[in-house]
Amino acid sequence: MNKMNMELPNELCQEFARILGSTPSIINGVCTATRSRTNIHPTVLGRNAQSFMFVPQAFSFENLDATGKALCLGETVVLEEEINPFISCLRENGIIVTALHNHWLFEEPRLMYIHFQSIDEPLSFARKTRRALRVLTKKDVGKSHKDCDNTLGMAEKFCEKFHDILGGMHTFEDGVCTVMDSRLNIKPRVMGRKGRSFLLLPQMFVFESLTEDGKALCSGETVILEEEINPFISKLRERGILVTAFHNHWLFDDPRLMYIHFIKVDNPVHFAEDVKDAMKVLTDNIVKC
Repeated sequence: MNKMNMELPNELCQEFARILGSTPSIINGVCTATRSRTNIHPTVLGRNAQSFMFVPQAFSFENLDATGKALCLGETVVLEEEINPFISCLRENGIIVTALHNHWLFEEPRLMYIHFQSIDEPLSFARKTRRALRVLTKKDVGKSHKDCDNTLGMAEKFCEKFHDILGGMHTFEDGVCTVMDSRLNIKPRVMGRKGRSFLLLPQMFVFESLTEDGKALCSGETVILEEEINPFISKLRERGILVTAFHNHWLFDDPRLMYIHFIKVDNPVHFAEDVKDAMKVLTDNIVKC
């Protein structure tokens, strides 16, 4: 993994995020706006799954040209009944829908994910996306179950070890430990434009819903090259980690970027060690079109 670079967001980035009702940040030099759909309360493998990993909304823009247009990317979790109204709104605004699929298995309610992209002025893209997001329900969906407060101290200690093993940057909040990094050795172009967005090159690992037996819902996602998929899957399966999806997120990308998602109820440290070992099959060489 490569260390992510973070800076303070500029005025354009802040306005981009404000329109989208999101939190702005600069990751790898790219304006990134994020939020969670906190009205959706899923469970995965019977455990609360309310981290950003499961209910994300994320948007980015990069490489502004002389006309003020940039490569703009977006993704959101959606419910099944929201899919077609949302897609219709995106298409009415000329935004390219690039993928629709699950990321996980054994979840309740059923979670789907839509990815979309455009070459556009960032604030125009943000306004178009905001119009589409208005079709998504604001009602509470699913049942939230309070996790055990008795495990918070143990979870925080696990989080430090989890981060030490997997590297990158990390956060710990309300019992959720998140580790994030980027595969910056991969240097793609999307629609002919260079891309460094975290949405293109993510590696993210989370544990949450820790119980007193020291086990938690552990989840992971990484961008992956086509030739790496099966060696990586074999390593995960040798360790009993469930592969829940692998697929594209974007179109017109070079090299072809794929994404793999995986879960296990496990001791977080054991999960991190197993994932770290599996990632040894991923190349550290520079990969570009």
